[in-house]
Amino acid sequence: MKIKHIDFLRYRHFFIAFSIMVLVVGVFLYFVKGGFRYNVDFAGGAEIRVAFDKDLDISILREILKKKGWQEPSIQNISSSKKDFLIRVGGSTENLENRFRTDVESFLPDNKMTIKNIDVVGAEVGKEAQYNAFMAIVLSLLILLLYIAIRAKFSYAVGAVVALIHDLSIVLVFVLLLDEPMSLNILAALLTILGYSLNDTIVIFARIRENVKKLGREPDIEMVNESINQTLKRTLLTSFFTLVSVLAFYFFGGETLRGFSLVMIIGIIFGTYSSIYIASPVMLLISPLMNKNKAR
Repeated sequence: MKIKHIDFLRYRHFFIAFSIMVLVVGVFLYFVKGGFRYNVDFAGGAEIRVAFDKDLDISILREILKKKGWQEPSIQNISSSKKDFLIRVGGSTENLENRFRTDVESFLPDNKMTIKNIDVVGAEVGKEAQYNAFMAIVLSLLILLLYIAIRAKFSYAVGAVVALIHDLSIVLVFVLLLDEPMSLNILAALLTILGYSLNDTIVIFARIRENVKKLGREPDIEMVNESINQTLKRTLLTSFFTLVSVLAFYFFGGETLRGFSLVMIIGIIFGTYSSIYIASPVMLLISPLMNKNKAR
């Protein structure tokens, strides 16, 4: 079945304006909310491993900790039964074991709890993790810019990296909007989005380069539109099946994978969108400037 030819870049100015508006809203939200919320991985706190004598539903344990005011409780079932849990909590670690035991046992007097291990993550370690996460993303973008510039042209590299920065920024806006705490799972999702979005952009750019060689002229709006249409079927199929897989994680993966899968869903949607409406227009904008510099 042949897909009808669509003039994608006819609407490029509208979609670029839309992206700018979303980013402006994100900046506003950042200052209103006072920045991102951070999980134990980045803010410091404690990791507690516990075991119960009887099976316990994870939602009940989560509700108990929330009622008792524990900050950002993240709970993971670590065995095939419903007896062993790994719990991450933020806030003060002073007298942690006694406070935790008292709070939980007051709700579960008939289910004996054993605290097997407690690991404390200091605030300084959390700050170092934030810095390392930031550097991981920045270095990834720089390496990708260099790689694409060597393999293709600098204009293609700029288009691809601007699209990646766009995707990360949009996802972070939604993280703020949904009040999702930043964690190692969210960081993993952000780095995965980098690879996914880049792959989508590279497929379109590869087809543009083929058409440049075939037609013997520099890329223009008509050629880029044709290239996007030629790769559209592949883009839609890849995005659809990836999205279905991530939706399965979101609905059936439990609380632990919910943040990761939510960020991935947003990243897939905007990664596909940016390959068409951000990467390609930026490449077209940079290309003539590079050619003029060469001519001089």
